[in-house]
Amino acid sequence: MTGFWLVSYIVLWLLVLALGALLLLLYRHFGMMSLGTLEGVQRDGLPLGAEAPAISGIEANGANASWQPKTGSYQMLLFGSPDCEPCSAIMPFAQQLANAKTNVTVATVVQGPKSEAVRMVDKHHPTFQTIADDGSGSFPRFRVRVTPFGFVIGPDGRVLAKGLCSDPARMRMLLQSAGLQDAAAAIQAR
Repeated sequence: MTGFWLVSYIVLWLLVLALGALLLLLYRHFGMMSLGTLEGVQRDGLPLGAEAPAISGIEANGANASWQPKTGSYQMLLFGSPDCEPCSAIMPFAQQLANAKTNVTVATVVQGPKSEAVRMVDKHHPTFQTIADDGSGSFPRFRVRVTPFGFVIGPDGRVLAKGLCSDPARMRMLLQSAGLQDAAAAIQAR
């Protein structure tokens, strides 16, 4: 009977660990759903209408980089990470937006040293600007806690729309809520 108890004890611990992992996934799912609601979106990120601060950092090629909010055109600013699966899923659609003939420019910000920008560029090959925050504090200044989080910045440098953009539908909704229907239509689901 000793062998039976040992096996049952091990099996029960494996079940406990599996249930713990499933519980963490469930919490993550509810967190993403909460951030997708109006209340969740209003809580995270800069408030709508706020002026976006400039960002300085470093690009994957080692050049010093900056992103300016007042360019006279619309901008989609995505906060992401090379290790984030939803970020990886949305990058092809950000590339579609960057390639489209719309009046929206795209930029990505990753947190960390230059190596994070290198990893993001190596993984996704974006044709748009990718900046490594490199300690400048853009994530806290933009009040971004989760990725991928996007902002649509108007020509005057003010936040027109913001939110979690973990799939093409959310990215289109972000652009539509900023009044950029042509840019939203440029994002085609695969």
